[in-house]
Amino acid sequence: MKLLLQSCFLLILPDVVEVNDDNNLPHMYKEFDKNPEAFLKKKIPEFNQVDVGAAEKNRIREDRAGGTPKVSCVINGKKKISCLRTKAGEVYMPFKFIQDYFEVSGEFVNNSQGSGKDKNNKGTFYFEQSHTPLFPTATEYRVGGKFMYFGQYNVEGRTRVMLISGVHGVPVSNQWDKKGYIYPIQVAQYGLSHHAKLLDENGASDDSKWQVPSGSKILYLLSNVTREPVVYFNTLESRGVSEFPSLKIDEENVDSCVSFDVKFLSTSANVSIVLSAGDDSEYVLTYQSEGFYKKTGDDNMIYGIGPCREWCSLHRDVMVDMKKFVSDWNSVKHLITSIKHLEVRGEGYIDNVTISEHCHEGHFKAASDWMVRNQDNNGGWPVPVTRVITSQKLTLPPGWYSAMGQGQAISLLVRAYLKYKKPEYLAAAGRGLRIYQKLSTEHGVRARFLDKFNWYEEYPTTPPLFILNGFIYSLFGLYDLAQVSQGQTKVTAQQLYSDGMKSLKVMLPLYDSGKGTYYDLRHVTIPLIPPNRARGDYHAVHISQLQYLGLIDSDPYSTSQQHAGWGTQKVTGPPTTSQMFRF
Repeated sequence: MKLLLQSCFLLILPDVVEVNDDNNLPHMYKEFDKNPEAFLKKKIPEFNQVDVGAAEKNRIREDRAGGTPKVSCVINGKKKISCLRTKAGEVYMPFKFIQDYFEVSGEFVNNSQGSGKDKNNKGTFYFEQSHTPLFPTATEYRVGGKFMYFGQYNVEGRTRVMLISGVHGVPVSNQWDKKGYIYPIQVAQYGLSHHAKLLDENGASDDSKWQVPSGSKILYLLSNVTREPVVYFNTLESRGVSEFPSLKIDEENVDSCVSFDVKFLSTSANVSIVLSAGDDSEYVLTYQSEGFYKKTGDDNMIYGIGPCREWCSLHRDVMVDMKKFVSDWNSVKHLITSIKHLEVRGEGYIDNVTISEHCHEGHFKAASDWMVRNQDNNGGWPVPVTRVITSQKLTLPPGWYSAMGQGQAISLLVRAYLKYKKPEYLAAAGRGLRIYQKLSTEHGVRARFLDKFNWYEEYPTTPPLFILNGFIYSLFGLYDLAQVSQGQTKVTAQQLYSDGMKSLKVMLPLYDSGKGTYYDLRHVTIPLIPPNRARGDYHAVHISQLQYLGLIDSDPYSTSQQHAGWGTQKVTGPPTTSQMFRF
């Protein structure tokens, strides 16, 4: 059997179904049964543009003329799936099956801008062996410096991130609840990724002059708090007009981060950012006191930022805010040329308006402040949604804690403390140790392996799963805190870290699958369940995590060759020296 991985053909059969159950066949299969030739002409209009050579094109034409019948594909003598077989003998398998079976990833990107020779090209299918490439070989780990490889992360760009909250300035996830919720692990990763990028950030531009139409007021008043001048605006008397006070931005400025401080004095007050598009059209992002988020048209998006009766600091990447609203983003993003101007309405104050290339510091601080404000009395950051694991076998009700979340939150707060020297950051990090000390069965995260070795659980289920990457992340949080804290907090962090490293060094061989690594040990703790082999991206994470641990742990075991072979196992292609590590 030959697997053809050409972009358009992979999408013909998107679902794996049992072929002996006609009631489960998708509508498109029924359409194929009715008229195979019409089906293929409709589903593969771009075959003429595929550079597969004249012979292959002729074979495709012959196949289309004769129809392409449906056949059964039997996988390893057990599972049946529905496939297509061409007249020339080629067999096309559903990409959904290929994706799961071979642990690969793929994404189809529409192309609505085709022209000329490409006018019939409806899109491109991007195929990868792993969701994440191997990270550069670890050479340094410094508390207060970049957190591991997180500078490569783009958390806000993930499909499971609905948007960046206008009120809190942190990601809102829809991974396990489509209504949206704030996931502490995602917040921590968001902050850590922007902290890593912050170390290379360029400075922001200066304010421009306000343009004030008739009927509106712009005054420079002295702040009672800072004793610095701030801008007062009032447009309440300018009803029925189409122009409002605006701050014009240099047309040559292509930066996308807009930062400003605002204080609203009326419920109708808002701040709008107007973006220029190449076709002389405009897109408007409005930040107002009411609502969560909504789209009021193809070119007008609204974010609620809360009442802001006291000063609020906003740091918005307008391209990210646009992306979360525009469905055909890949076709629109190249049309946006610049930020045209910032506009205010209602009554209030605005200050420190800046345009910069990135919002890294604002995002880093927003995530750190969220952690301080949302830590509960147990010292944890509870997850507000249900988590179902291992095909409904294990369930965590809302309010569960994650050792990975605790560890990454602590690493974030330690970096915030080192940058801003505010004790509340370090105090919150110290309180985060409490969850480590409680057993999973007691609403904590600590599990026991063979009733002897402590393990900090990413998902504290009963029985435990012993997830490897989440546990290692939790160790880095303990290590970071132990380096900067004092007194009992330092002693506790060091002891928890030492216990964890002892467990890791004993249990690590259990994660060697021979062809990669296991994601967890569910096959050890749950009867009659198969091993959960780590995908290529998680295998790459395991390798990189162990590289970083080898930099901070002085135990002779850490320089042994026992697990060096992991780095030579296939992840995204032939092994290179950058894939090797010592632990």
